[in-house]
Amino acid sequence: MKRIQDLKRLKKKARFGLDENGNVLKPTQAVTFGEAIFEAILYHFYHDSRLVAYGEENRDWGGAFAVYQGLTESLPYRRLFNSSISEGAIIGTAVGVAMEGGRPLVELMYCDFMGRAGDEIFNQLPKWQAMSAGELKMPVVVRVSVGAKYGAQHSQDWTALCAHIPGLKVVFPATPYSAKGLIASALSGSDPVIFFESQRLYNQVEIFHKQGVPKEYYRLPIGEPEILKQGNDLTIMTFGATLYRAWEAVKIFEKDYGISVELIDGQTLVPINYEPIVESIKKTGALILASDACERGNYLHTVASHITQIAFDYLDAPVCVIGSPNWIVPPAEMEESYFPQSFHFLDAYHQQIKPLPGYTPRTYRTFETFIKLNRLGI
Repeated sequence: MKRIQDLKRLKKKARFGLDENGNVLKPTQAVTFGEAIFEAILYHFYHDSRLVAYGEENRDWGGAFAVYQGLTESLPYRRLFNSSISEGAIIGTAVGVAMEGGRPLVELMYCDFMGRAGDEIFNQLPKWQAMSAGELKMPVVVRVSVGAKYGAQHSQDWTALCAHIPGLKVVFPATPYSAKGLIASALSGSDPVIFFESQRLYNQVEIFHKQGVPKEYYRLPIGEPEILKQGNDLTIMTFGATLYRAWEAVKIFEKDYGISVELIDGQTLVPINYEPIVESIKKTGALILASDACERGNYLHTVASHITQIAFDYLDAPVCVIGSPNWIVPPAEMEESYFPQSFHFLDAYHQQIKPLPGYTPRTYRTFETFIKLNRLGI
């Protein structure tokens, strides 16, 4: 009965998250990021008998973050069940299930606990398909939440760790539309996928795609950045929840300084198609990359390096990378001083690309401060 009520509520919701006046609808009024993922997973459960899902609290309360709300009443326990509190066991058994022909969808409640399954994620999951010359398929999707407001051990973005490992696809959607299409593609392939989801976004409604989140099943290609807004003077590309702070910065750039910004949602760290990024830079001549991951070792530095090599002739300034400080995540009340905010984009543009008239940066990135901070390990 509860499942039927949940599905009825979902069916009545708006598929686009803005009303006729441009106001953002509440999560109770429009389809959210979490519900978009749910729709795609539900479709796969009903169309792929090999699919099983498990993790901590996956069957209880609709999963750790309510993405599975309603599945408990529709699936037998053998297809959706609670695991022990052991990340190593969750990923290790998923590798075994895949080897036996299954399609496991497993969840790690917090990205920070990936270290508890280090060998399983970095040495077993990505390697067996290649080591068997393709005889063994590894269609494992690992849903990993990236936290916020939970302090030092529960709020880290560890995308760079996964992007470093050959054999893993690394996906990090930021909009409900892309989340539904990309999880569908992840559940349709034969490769292991680490599917990052920001806890900031589970209640986020769709504000970028005017068609909203289609009711119908669809897939989006893994590896394709998406241009959410056209622009001529500056390109900004983000991964994960940083998109929404970048969007605030875009509006300030255009309203206060007349700078036309092209906004790109990276969506996938590995693989990544550089063509649309390069085409954007040909127009704008400048690129800012941003995510919530620590700036040191941030995978965006790899992206920046590649862009510099293949698009050097089109750049009017070095590629800027915005990340969190190289320090431990602080308590919730200090997070706005830690994770990138809208003003960081203006600071980066002002100090590294072109001065903004009358603008006073809040952070200072000079050679002297850069050297000093690195000596301190920050």
